[in-house]
Amino acid sequence: MLTVEDAELIMRTGPGTPMGELIRRTWVPCCLSEELPEPDCDPIRIRLLGEDLVAFRDSDGHVGVMEERCPHRQASLFFGRNEEGGIRCLYHGWKIDVHGNVLETPCEPPESRMRFHIKHRAFPVVEQGDVVWIYMGPKEKQPPFPNFWWTTVPADQRSVGKIDYACNYVQSIEGAIEHIHGDVLHSGHELMGWNEAQIASLDKRYYGFRPAARLYENQDTPYGFRFAGIKPLDDDQKAIHITPFIVPFHILLSTSPHMFVPMDDEHCWYFDVRASATHKVDRERELRERGEVVGVDVDAQHRKFRTLDNNFLQDRKAMRAKKEHWSFSGIPWGKPHQDMAVIESMGPLTNWAKEHLGVADVVIVAMRQCLIEAVKRFVESGEVAEADPSVPLDRVRGESAVIPADAEWKQIAMYAGESEPAMS
Repeated sequence: MLTVEDAELIMRTGPGTPMGELIRRTWVPCCLSEELPEPDCDPIRIRLLGEDLVAFRDSDGHVGVMEERCPHRQASLFFGRNEEGGIRCLYHGWKIDVHGNVLETPCEPPESRMRFHIKHRAFPVVEQGDVVWIYMGPKEKQPPFPNFWWTTVPADQRSVGKIDYACNYVQSIEGAIEHIHGDVLHSGHELMGWNEAQIASLDKRYYGFRPAARLYENQDTPYGFRFAGIKPLDDDQKAIHITPFIVPFHILLSTSPHMFVPMDDEHCWYFDVRASATHKVDRERELRERGEVVGVDVDAQHRKFRTLDNNFLQDRKAMRAKKEHWSFSGIPWGKPHQDMAVIESMGPLTNWAKEHLGVADVVIVAMRQCLIEAVKRFVESGEVAEADPSVPLDRVRGESAVIPADAEWKQIAMYAGESEPAMS
């Protein structure tokens, strides 16, 4: 039985909260590399896990991420000058490097040694996969960087977008981990009475996989769990779509890994990846079709223009006309905006006590239970699944397969490169 107390346990991620401390023990996406485009560029503000940070790229191209407020008098370093190997506070000129070392304190007497005794809170950084990642936990507990498969492919085989959700990260995960809504929210053609010819005319890039699987099964794993969407086919076969969920917020669809990173309890960042291990990815097309183009769909800080305040620019006329491929929702493409409209409409934190979950929500329940168990285990033992170096997260991938109807999908290898037993 999932309780309101369980919801509080996994939804709250600020400093000192159990889930917040668990997430801080993993590598957390902080921003896109493109947000810090060149050495000595403008610094940016970052909000993660209820903390206000500033990020900058120094003169040598290294990224620094640290507490936003200067250790001297707590003025914002966002307003500082980024130059000559560090960021300099405007107020009294204290200069700090990417590691948090205080380089200069110009308002102090020349003989002052205080800068050698002060260390600003800065975080370890890894820049990989077009993303800046930081570790916010205790130094002695820092795990190796997990090298997720999509972060290691050539840059032209990957596209990473970023957009904000005005709600808790858990309900954002739920919108991505549960696929059955795609037959309604993202298409709804049968519900609108479209005939087979109309549906057949749609771009198969979007709708070739319809209808979605109606049967879902889960399997516990050392990193969280993986679930399979199972769809019976002709000729005594079935299609299997396996999606791993890595604690605390990674969903590894086969070519589109998702990460939902808490800004605070009522907002999160969605890092939207499209990647291929074998061929190039058209980044501009992906961002355009996902509604994540800076200046068109989102502002320079990657905050979306369509919001609850403007009803996500829902087009009721198009809904009535039923002619566009997005007519069911009335919210023009891309799909993340359709998801965000309904997910944010639930309120910033979903009230589990008022839900009535059905059979189709089995994956939602499994994900919630997985997070609850992970954070309880962390509180009891300090164990963090994603931080376990024995778990080969670089070989965790989503995948699809067609197997005999009587075969067990759980026999499909859990990690890429493992030998697979013969299907029964």
